[in-house]
Amino acid sequence: MDYTDKFYKKYLKYKLKYNKLKYDKMDHGLNIKKKDLNGGTRYDCVPENKFKEICIEKENGKYRSKEGCENDCELQYIRNELKKINIDRESAQFYLFIKDIIANEKINVFLKGGNVLGLKVLKMIHNKYKNDDEKFKKVFTEFLKLDLIKDWDFAGYTKNPITPEYREHIDEVAKKYKLHQRASKFMLYQTKRPILLEGKPLFEIAVLDSDTFSKLEIPLTTMKVKVNEYNVKYVFMFCKIFYAYKEKGEEFDFDILKRMLDRIDVIIYPHKNGLYNVTNNFDKGSLNDEILEFIRPFEDFDKNLPQFLATHIEDPFRILYRLPEKNMPKNDKIKQFLNTINIKNEDWLFDSTFIDKIIVMFCEKLGDKLLDIYKTEYINTHDVKKSIEKIDSFMIGTSFSRIEIDYAMITPKGKSMLKSIFENIIKEIGKKDINDMEFNSKFFKFVKFLTNKMF
Repeated sequence: MDYTDKFYKKYLKYKLKYNKLKYDKMDHGLNIKKKDLNGGTRYDCVPENKFKEICIEKENGKYRSKEGCENDCELQYIRNELKKINIDRESAQFYLFIKDIIANEKINVFLKGGNVLGLKVLKMIHNKYKNDDEKFKKVFTEFLKLDLIKDWDFAGYTKNPITPEYREHIDEVAKKYKLHQRASKFMLYQTKRPILLEGKPLFEIAVLDSDTFSKLEIPLTTMKVKVNEYNVKYVFMFCKIFYAYKEKGEEFDFDILKRMLDRIDVIIYPHKNGLYNVTNNFDKGSLNDEILEFIRPFEDFDKNLPQFLATHIEDPFRILYRLPEKNMPKNDKIKQFLNTINIKNEDWLFDSTFIDKIIVMFCEKLGDKLLDIYKTEYINTHDVKKSIEKIDSFMIGTSFSRIEIDYAMITPKGKSMLKSIFENIIKEIGKKDINDMEFNSKFFKFVKFLTNKMF
């Protein structure tokens, strides 16, 4: 190409830019596409299409860019998708309630529960394979086998004391959106006739006072997504996608799925080795100092174990059932899955072999401690009731009520740990004396319950 050709090419390029014209093809290798006289291709929103096709080229379209069209059309598309499977009305009720309590009650709302864990794993897959659609779809098929995504639970945290008056006030707010109170001891709202998935309500929201380490189990189970009136639409759309798959066998629209994964942030509490990294924020909950002194030496195995054990002994159902029967299998299943797809295991996952040894050891040592407390007091007083009261004092803050209510759920593994804790003390007191004695003691009432169930 000589000097004249180069000059002409440069001149033509700037002339085209100035006039905002487009041609299919030009001489001298410019290869520029046509543009309309208004300065670019126009787009119109068609929310009934698949997400990839919701913005179509149209001469007199409303939007000047595809990106602007997609951002604006996205909400219409989601509304249309929710209507298809008849969850639009219920999702609207929750949306309006969430919007109200955020704006007017200053309540922070989060998505919580197993679904957030599912979204976290899904984001990890997306981050690794976002540029390889074929691989992403293949791994996604394996992800579905984990069955992590089910019902969608919201939690709202208020800074106000939850008094009867405050509860009544929030009940009235919920009634405006036809949501009904479903719990007697805490604030839990569902629709009058909830949509069910696998026998559980598809949506529900609890209003709570705060999250502290003593109320939480492990990082694995307490991930959350902060929601607002803008991003909550993605929660409902995620729900639609997985609900339609499970209930109707509908195929996934991967374009909207990946778009939403990029826009959802999963919050995880500070963690290390699958435990809460509490640093100086140890939370003893309602336990007293005596039992904390008993727990503290376990920090020799891991500095964060005392918080883990304090949390689990405050509600022993966690250590006897939820941990061995639900959380440990889930933890191992995810670890194995991540290893299979060559994603490095995260520090919010724990070593279940190590944790299993710790909880078995903890139950055995706790059983020995209770027996020692009883014997020491009995030697001094020769009084069975005073000796039991001494154990009562040691176990302040521990609630056995869930074990009594859900005893039938406890498996042989949990019952073995129960025996480790209580068998020796029951033998020491004597089964006959336990059944004959009437004594207003929380610990003794549970021992009596357990004696008749297990011994």
